Formats: sequence, structure tokens, C-alpha cells
Amino acid sequence: METAMNRRDFLKGAAASGLTAAALGLSACAPQKAGDTDKLAQTSQTGFAWNNAPEPITDIANTYDYDIVIVGAGVAGLAAAEAAARNGAKTVVIEKSPQANARGVDVGNVGSRVQKEAGIEIDPHEATRLLHQWGQQVPNYDLIYTWASRSGAVFDYLEELAAANGYKMIQADGSSGTAKLDWKDLPERYRVLQTAVSFVGDDGISDNTNLGRILQASATDNGTEFVFNAKGEQLVGDAASGITGVVVSLEDGSYAQYNASKGVILATGDIGSNDEMMQEFSPLSLRADVNAYTPQGCNTGDGLLMGVWAGAALSNCAPAPMIHQFAYDNYNFPLTSFYMSWLSVDRRGKRYAADLPYEPYLTNARMATPGNVAWSIFDADYVDYVKRQMPETYGTIIDSGWLEHSFEEYRGSEFLFEADTLEGLAEQLGVPVDALAETVDRYNGMFEAGADADFGVPEQFLTQVKTPPFYATPNLCSRLVVPYGLHVNEDSQVCTAEDEPIEGLFAIGNVQGDFFAFTYPVHCPGVSHGRCVTFGQLVGEALAKDTVISQTA
Repeated sequence: METAMNRRDFLKGAAASGLTAAALGLSACAPQKAGDTDKLAQTSQTGFAWNNAPEPITDIANTYDYDIVIVGAGVAGLAAAEAAARNGAKTVVIEKSPQANARGVDVGNVGSRVQKEAGIEIDPHEATRLLHQWGQQVPNYDLIYTWASRSGAVFDYLEELAAANGYKMIQADGSSGTAKLDWKDLPERYRVLQTAVSFVGDDGISDNTNLGRILQASATDNGTEFVFNAKGEQLVGDAASGITGVVVSLEDGSYAQYNASKGVILATGDIGSNDEMMQEFSPLSLRADVNAYTPQGCNTGDGLLMGVWAGAALSNCAPAPMIHQFAYDNYNFPLTSFYMSWLSVDRRGKRYAADLPYEPYLTNARMATPGNVAWSIFDADYVDYVKRQMPETYGTIIDSGWLEHSFEEYRGSEFLFEADTLEGLAEQLGVPVDALAETVDRYNGMFEAGADADFGVPEQFLTQVKTPPFYATPNLCSRLVVPYGLHVNEDSQVCTAEDEPIEGLFAIGNVQGDFFAFTYPVHCPGVSHGRCVTFGQLVGEALAKDTVISQTA
């Protein structure tokens, strides 16, 4: 298939333009000028940065007045800007990197026209329940249901907007690795709904940079102003008096105050590049092989800090790290644990977890293994197992030539080990030969019995390691984002610890708390970007109309 076959070349050559470069980690946030005090990193002897508000910035060089001020130009901020400006609000977007940013492929919604035309019917109550229960029922059910019940209409509008800009919104074909089309009828523990769509240009590439361009173009056409290389430092006002603006450090080192008569929308992203926050809130995530967020260093929890300093509460939910089992250098190899379920072993040669390509299960388990290293092992009958595990969609891997092409490309690399015997494979991996042989024997026996007595992997995803040659790929962990943010209500309005909404302050995207908890859920592929866009549109429109989203249904 064209999209799958060209993905690696696309990754290699993606530095060509703006949003695409940002999406793949090829751009960076503007560096702080020498002598600038990074207030976001300040701590005191009494605790962490979020417990120690800096002194108010008073040397304001210029003041500007707007209806709505948005901090952050990812897809959430862009969606909010587009909706706000389209509904007549004078809008400005503050972004600390040199350009707007978008990343990823899948965007999740429930009930869009594109889904219905594909014969896909998803009950928004089921989607909400699966996500809510994944988070041990800590997330805000009403917040999740807002996405599940209202995203369809939002995406119908986005489909029209995309068409007007020369793009198509299409139902995901499963080649991204996260939109698992064969999993919709599995037991609830593993069920994956067909929520994902993607935005495709004339080049045939599905990428969220397309969505970012669409939203930014419409926002600009409707009068939105963008200020790049500018960093939100402090909110104007507090929880008691309400929020009326943002103090921003500009590229020239000066400070400006952007007043907002209708409201401030924080869309500043997650905490994955803030080492202090990660150590405190999500230490396991630091064991990932790489921080793959792009642009590097921009997701430092800026909005969380500004909100807390103004009296907002942190989310009731624990962080929900999105860690996927690939690296950019092997993303295009469809036999890794990102796509396939193989026997997974740690450095002791022991099976350590349910080996499904169900991101949090396998990645979280690997990061908890001794030595933090593991491999997936399969045999020469891998084509048979691809067909067995992907009965509806194996053609995207096999018939397209993707598998054959990539197998030869990765053969002999550090991403694909090969040996004629298990002993030879064990020696290459540095695992105990006897332990690996014992693990393989037990695993093969469970395949023959048709039941995984250890970890409960469904029979469809069990394999054997029996026919030489034998292969292994490393189980890698890439940290994409770590959603954790501010406590919000069902209107995405930021709240205090007493659950009181703070007038004039809203949080969307990965700084919106109370939507995910513990780990990123994969029941609804693309839900992270989907909630960014949905709440961006809903909050932007509601603020422009001087109301809240629960009153615009």
C-alpha cells in the first residue's frame, strides 16, 4: 500500500517544510536568550516549582487587547483559534516555538459522516465507558462523554474544511499501527473501536501536519494573529478574581501582556520534557528508550505551572504516558511488537507480559523488567501468523509488498536478529540459553492448547517458535507524550481544589486534566488528538459566543 511503503522515506525526508518537520522532531523550540531567567524552572528549598509561584513580572514593555488569548499552537490551540475567530472573536495565539506544530496520524471521533459511510457505528456510551473504566473510573465521565457524543459533528465540519483546502478526511486503514481494525470484536479488555480518521493530501500521505495546516489556514483567514518564539510566563489575575490575560516573554527578551476580555485558553501540551515533573509524577516513563516528542523540549508543563501559580488545582488523575513500542528507525518494519504479537522475553530469557501490540501493556511491562531491555521472538512461519492475527487487514502488510520490502531492508541491522537455532539466537541477544529454551517450550505448549495460561492473550494472537530460522526484534519504548494537566470541569474550565471553576481560564489538549488516568488508553485510536481538536473547537466557539460548551449542544 502506498502509505505504508513510503512511510520510512517520508520520515527520512520530512525536514522539507514547517509543520511536517515539527511533527517528526526536526525542529526545536526557540532557545532562551542568555541572561533570561526561566521562571518555569525555578524552585525553592521548600518544594517543587509548581509549589513556588515566582514574583509577578512587572516590566511590561507593551500591552495588547484581545477577546481570546490562546497559549500553544498545537492542534488543540489551532482548533480553538479557528473556531474562535470563525465565530467573530478577536484571537491571538502565543507559541514558544518558531511555528505551529502537529504530529501523529490517527485522529479519533465518534459518529462522523465518514464513519457512517464506512458502515461503522460506535455507541458513544460504550466508548465513554471503556475509556472511563480504563482509568479506574477516576477521569471525569462527563468530560469523556462530551468528546464521544460531540466529536462526530466537529469532524463533519473538519471534513468540509479539509475538502475546501484540498485535503480528504478518510477512515483509518490500519497501517498506522494504532488503529487496529481487526480488534473491534475482541473481549472488552482488548477491544479497539474504529474511531480513527486521518487527513490525506494529494501526495497520498496521511499525517496530522495536514490537519494542522488546514486549521491554521482557516484561523488566519478569519483574522487570528500568531506570535511565535513567544512564551507564556504568567497568567494575569488569580483564582479569586478571575484570569484576564497572559504575560509573555518575546523573542527580543522583552515582556508583553496580552489581555483577554472573554478568556484565556491554555493549550501548552504535556509534561514529558520537564524532568522535575516526570521524576515526581511519572518516573517509570523515564525508562523509555527515547523521548520522541516533537519539537524537542517544548512540552515542559508550562500551562500546568501557570495555572497552579494562579490557584488552579492539578488533575485528579495520575499522568497517562503514551509510550509506543517503536523507534523512528524501525517504525516501518511491520514485524515489530508495534504491529504483531510475538513471544516477548526479558534479559533472563523469561516471558514477562501479555505480548499483544497493545501499547501500554507491553511498553509499561518492558520498562519494569530487570535491565529494562526485552525482545520479541518469532520463527520462519511469520507470514502465517500475520494472516492469523490480522484476518481482515493483512493485505496492507503482505499483499502490498510492504513486508517483503522492509524485511530485506532491516535484515542484518540491530532491529532484526536471525539464527538457525534457538541457541544461536540466545547468544546474539545475550540471554541464558536454557531459560529461553524452557520459555519457548512452555509458550509453544500454550499455542497447541489454544489458551494462554500465564497472561491471557487471546488464541488468535498466540504463535509458535518452532520453524527455523528464528528471529528477534528489540521491544523498544518511545515516549510520545505524558498527558497530565489542570483540574477541569465538563466545560474544560480550569478549577480550584474545591472544584470551583476559575473565571476566564480554560485548558485543552494535553494540559487538560481529568480525561485520562494511569496510562494512555488504546480502546479508541486517535482519542488524544481527537479530544484536542474536539475541545479546541467547542471551547473556542463557546468563548466567542460568551457561553460554555455544555450550553452550546
